[in-house]
Amino acid sequence: MCADPCAEAPSAREEACSRTARVLLLGADASLASLVSDVLGEVGITVMTEEANPQATGAVLVMVQRGDSILGALQRAREAAGTAPVFVLVPFADGRLVQLAIQLGAQGCFALGQPMEELLRMVRSGLSGAEEAP
Repeated sequence: MCADPCAEAPSAREEACSRTARVLLLGADASLASLVSDVLGEVGITVMTEEANPQATGAVLVMVQRGDSILGALQRAREAAGTAPVFVLVPFADGRLVQLAIQLGAQGCFALGQPMEELLRMVRSGLSGAEEAP
């Protein structure tokens, strides 16, 4: 696992933290938060939970359990992080649920159980798009 650059010596901390990509994770239990943190942390992406400062967020991952909770979850994510891209995490691959998330404004959707490389690819694409935005 990659070391957190924000835990470095004070002289290097400020510079490293300003370059660290950050993702806000909403609605996930401790087990999922740990898994996502490990996967994204290996490539230098810091996962923040709801207690963190969302203004420093490059993207948002939001876990939803059912289709009827997607709209509320997307609104909550946008309230927390403004214009950062929002990706929905769903508990299983359900084409209807994925399409609903996209139709309601999610940048992308990831079904748990898929290879974690897909999640990493999706988040990286969102972060690179956020960096290019004015």
